[in-house]
Amino acid sequence: MVSRYLLIKEYNHAYSYWLRAELKKRRILGDREYSWKEAQFIIMDMKSRGERDDFFQKYFSAWGDHPDYAPDYFHLLGMVLPIYRDGEPDLEAIASLDAEARTRGEKILFTVEDAAKDFDDFYGRFLTKPLARDLQIGADGKKLREYFEYEELSKIRGNGINGHEKIENTTQDIANRLLDRFSAITPKKILNDMTSTLDEHHRKGLAEASPEKSYSHQSDYVHVSVLKSDGVDKPAKTFIRPARLYGVIKEGYEGVHYPTYLVLDHD
Repeated sequence: MVSRYLLIKEYNHAYSYWLRAELKKRRILGDREYSWKEAQFIIMDMKSRGERDDFFQKYFSAWGDHPDYAPDYFHLLGMVLPIYRDGEPDLEAIASLDAEARTRGEKILFTVEDAAKDFDDFYGRFLTKPLARDLQIGADGKKLREYFEYEELSKIRGNGINGHEKIENTTQDIANRLLDRFSAITPKKILNDMTSTLDEHHRKGLAEASPEKSYSHQSDYVHVSVLKSDGVDKPAKTFIRPARLYGVIKEGYEGVHYPTYLVLDHD
């Protein structure tokens, strides 16, 4: 059965084609690849000449979060292309861009199957494999607790465990059990969880989100959030991301490595 959901990734290298074309049109960047440091010099030079470009300022600001990777964000794409209609993503316009991107071996519209594989890759690269490696080399408790979230930390803090040795032993035990959980993750398990969670909570979240509040739900593998709307008649937006947070990712690089998708319901 074909899913009724289409997903748009928040950070996607496919957007670079249009973002760079816009900067070239504005005579700010050329055809070659630029570094964040070069872009900083361009900003400084523009400022010295009394020039300002709002789009380039936002582009550069987003780039500063992770200088090694260009800021290929969907919200920046929305500043240069008409991909919204009445406050909502225009599926027809985005589908046209997606068809163009696929000629370059890229895509903009994703399925839940695509996202499930992406989430599985995130869990493997940033949680399962690194945790297994740290346990193998005998990393100390401080390092292992970087993989913990409230559920795991509460087993140490909430149980009155005192003494360095006891805390270390408990940390090691929790880390090993956590690795067992991570190792059991598969794309199929994530897909089943993602589909059932979206079916159960997507429409509920849209109904409950308002200009005053948002809605969120976390399951075994995914987290669904519906951001509060911009006004009474404005649509709320649904996002889905992995259930585990990204404390193991270098600060500022969340947008690059942490898969977050905007959910479109085309039922």
